[in-house]
Amino acid sequence: MAAVTEEKLSNVDKLCRQSIQKYLDIKEIPYEKQGYYLRLTDHDSLVVDTRITSQKPYETFYWNSQGVGGNLYNFLRSYEGLEKKIALDQLEKLAPELAKAPQHHYQVVEYQPEKWPGSRQNQQMINYFTKTRKLDERLIQVLIKHGLIRQLRNGSAFFSWRDKNMKEIGGDVQGTIVDHKRFGKRGTIKMIAKGSAREFGFRFNANSKNDDTKKLYIFESPIDMLSYFQMHGNQPGVKTFLSLNGAATKVNTVSNYITKFGVPDEIHLALDTDTAGLKGIIRINGRLETLRKEHGWDNMKIIVDQPNSNNKDWNDALKLNDKQYYAESMHDFANRKTKELGAKRIRQIMDEMLAGNMGNSKAITNEVNPQKASFKQHFKDKRKER
Repeated sequence: MAAVTEEKLSNVDKLCRQSIQKYLDIKEIPYEKQGYYLRLTDHDSLVVDTRITSQKPYETFYWNSQGVGGNLYNFLRSYEGLEKKIALDQLEKLAPELAKAPQHHYQVVEYQPEKWPGSRQNQQMINYFTKTRKLDERLIQVLIKHGLIRQLRNGSAFFSWRDKNMKEIGGDVQGTIVDHKRFGKRGTIKMIAKGSAREFGFRFNANSKNDDTKKLYIFESPIDMLSYFQMHGNQPGVKTFLSLNGAATKVNTVSNYITKFGVPDEIHLALDTDTAGLKGIIRINGRLETLRKEHGWDNMKIIVDQPNSNNKDWNDALKLNDKQYYAESMHDFANRKTKELGAKRIRQIMDEMLAGNMGNSKAITNEVNPQKASFKQHFKDKRKER
């Protein structure tokens, strides 16, 4: 299959990333306004974010109870239940009206660390990490000592983002109280601190003796990163562990790190085993391949690290003390995922990416484009190009 490039993604952006709010108004779908957010009346777990920013140049939605989200095209597919062709035809038909939608440009504010002060106590945070997440308290204490995590006054954990000079430029907030009624399937509050430099993320270094191989490990969340480190952190090399707080939606964090900190010898994509993680791996790999060609980074290896597929992420593996995992080339990863999911499902996932849906998706449909080559062929072609 041809590579999923930024150019191909942008070809469908104009049609698929039109105003969701305007569509709701046209179709008279009722919603409640909450600032820049819209909450649908008939499905209160479906929220539309109407903000337009430099990082998010179109309206998005997330349907918490269904685990789906994305642009207007994804909304038509998920909420309206439209088939692919019908959804695209609908968008094209409504384009003149949708173009009249006002854009809510949102000024990104500068991060203010003083608004996220730490508490004098850390026990609630420590209890959550050790009892709920099964992390080793010694690891948590080291991170506290170096100022990389702290307990906020409301008891939530704060993962501090640092730039090259160790200045705090943002952070992740991870709730420590499990309440599925308030916070949905995830059970806890999880957010990025307002004003955080989104091209960064939570990171730390861990070097081993007698090996100067520079390795960059990429994760979807700080807790997954710590879970991996606890199980496999004794790998040789000069290692950096970096959390994206997301998968495919924060691909720029990876390229930004390389620009600011240098080209590693190895990049390990250690994302989740679900659909969103797969999409993240595909998209990040595509960006890295582009950068490799542009800058001549021929010696940089791309490796996929994943727990067993029955574990969604590294923390699930840690809870089960399942230390078996895959560390494989993109080609071997493609072979394995195709065997696990089937070629039809892989093609559907690639279609979703081209349509702008980078999150998890619903059940398999019967839509197949027989003209597309296989997922394995996509990476086989990549190897030949190098």
